[in-house]
Amino acid sequence: MASFAAQPDSYGPLENDYLWVPQLCPICQVKPTEFLGYRGGNAHRQSLGVMCAVWKCGVCGLRFPNPMPLPKRGLDQHYDVDPSRYFAGHDQDVKYAFARRLLKIAKKLVGERGALLDVGAGRGEMLRAAHQNGWDAIGIEPSPTFCACAAEYSGCRVFQKPIEDCDFPLGSFDVVILSAILEHLYNPDITLCAISRALRKGGALYIEVPNEDGLFYRAGGFYHALRRTGWSIHLSPTFPPYHVFGFGPRSLRMLLEKHHLEPTLWLTYGGRNVTPRLNGLVGKVEHIATSMVVRLSRFGSLGNFIETWATRR
Repeated sequence: MASFAAQPDSYGPLENDYLWVPQLCPICQVKPTEFLGYRGGNAHRQSLGVMCAVWKCGVCGLRFPNPMPLPKRGLDQHYDVDPSRYFAGHDQDVKYAFARRLLKIAKKLVGERGALLDVGAGRGEMLRAAHQNGWDAIGIEPSPTFCACAAEYSGCRVFQKPIEDCDFPLGSFDVVILSAILEHLYNPDITLCAISRALRKGGALYIEVPNEDGLFYRAGGFYHALRRTGWSIHLSPTFPPYHVFGFGPRSLRMLLEKHHLEPTLWLTYGGRNVTPRLNGLVGKVEHIATSMVVRLSRFGSLGNFIETWATRR
């Protein structure tokens, strides 16, 4: 699931810790056309991270910073932390139970237990559940600390490198899990291409991402426009949980279609209010308002998160 509760490093990142690279939409390969505001640093209520300009693609609606802040020290700059710290807001038993629920759906979609790949294995809850329920499970986890934790907890083999560098044979897997990962990737197009290649025809891919078209983000955008702050509430490119791309239904469907993946199950849901509460009257009013928005987002198609199962054509 989503909404990590990791705390930022006490010293805070600096602008010089990043390479600032002009960014095209990875789905449409065009420049973004709609400026949404700034995020991070002086454009954050807790001054987290470094300030970025957040844009929206005019074709598919994907949100991303432009220029993109690429960590100079690679992924370890963000993710070489203790897993218990990064996943502080996640109960391991709850995630394990959630993994078992996903496995039941996976078995119905592909017909039998087979080869499963968990991309972004985290602490290894999915791998452990899959291994204990008769799946041939393998994980991918680029973070060295997460990788070691996932391998020990699950008893499965976990590769410490991106899927595009793994050279899996064509059609190696019956099921691929990509839960709360796609929004972290610096090139989701390349990753989905590699996943599609590794997934057999008729195989199933599970994706869970924040819904940047959801009611929470719409209400937040309206709030900052009303106050003329110039801020965006989309993404967190330079502070935890380090979301660098923001998907909505249109952009996610277009990315899946591009790589021969057809959604067969689709769900939006509300989630919970994880907005930090500030002191004082303004903080209290904001907390009440965001809580109401989150409750309302549980109805209809404007939930905070998207879950989908897509079949490889």
